[in-house]
Amino acid sequence: MNNESFRADLIAVIETGFFKTEHVFGSQSDVFGTLTLNVGKTKGTYTGLEDLSLIFEKTSFWKSLYELRQEGAVIASAAPRGGLSRVLIITFEGETFGLFPGKGLSRSWVLKNSLGQVLCEFKSRGIFKRGAMLRIFNQISISLLIFSYCLVRIKWQEQSAAAAG
Repeated sequence: MNNESFRADLIAVIETGFFKTEHVFGSQSDVFGTLTLNVGKTKGTYTGLEDLSLIFEKTSFWKSLYELRQEGAVIASAAPRGGLSRVLIITFEGETFGLFPGKGLSRSWVLKNSLGQVLCEFKSRGIFKRGAMLRIFNQISISLLIFSYCLVRIKWQEQSAAAAG
């Protein structure tokens, strides 16, 4: 695997920590990188293969606006589609993607390109296991994958808060 993209594969994300969480991305044989998220899950850093370094941040206190930076430059942004929609629209390197909730009662999410092709599916590892399973269907940039995972984590957190309240 190179630093630019993942191809068809299954990636496990193992989450540890409570106030500051660490998310280790890997397969059965390799670790690809580690994402560290702060308490509110509104800011984080990813360090990966070949010295890839990314910063994830919520940019508005009141609105669900997010950015991903690499070497100080914004390479991706995300915002809700509008209205009461749970869908997030992602702009990454000049292209538009959509992050959609899965069908039924599943806590899964899918990332689609502008042609409607599913690039990746995000599923919780289970009720008692923290983290996620990422199933990659089409070639996807590592940076886009990490950004999408951060957004899915926030959506899962919102779903859990709504279910508890």
